[in-house]
Amino acid sequence: MRTLILLRHAKSDYPPHVPDHDRPLSARGRRNAATIGDQLRAVIPAEATIGAAVSTAERTQQTWQLVEADLGKPDQRWNDSALYLAEPDAIAEVSRCFDSDVGIIVGHNPGLEELALSIPERRAAAADIAIKFPTSAFAVIEIDGEDWNWTPADARVSAFVICR
Repeated sequence: MRTLILLRHAKSDYPPHVPDHDRPLSARGRRNAATIGDQLRAVIPAEATIGAAVSTAERTQQTWQLVEADLGKPDQRWNDSALYLAEPDAIAEVSRCFDSDVGIIVGHNPGLEELALSIPERRAAAADIAIKFPTSAFAVIEIDGEDWNWTPADARVSAFVICR
């Protein structure tokens, strides 16, 4: 089994004249992002190898820097411009590049939410995704099989966590 974690960036700021791609985290976003590592550690087995793919947007990069400071460096990591405002199919395609037990994608809505909602099996704890997938939240997706070649029919959303 593989585990995919869809992590939405923390709350961003809206400084004037700054393009969307370059928006930084707000003070609240930095505080919230600092709590994500502990929450992730609770759902990732200690012996698991971890991969991370991070959108190139400033707010996702800053979110990951704060998570990594707490969680530790992953075994595999890359920045991926394809994740910036990506559609669900593009996010799933990026996930197929992991070479680890657990893959973490740090990205944006609506793509993350739509991908999580495309998985037919969502446990009760994950039903809240249909209401809202806010900033600083992540969905844990369990994928049947030993590789990353998956479809929504091969997966189930086992948890949904809002880090505040």
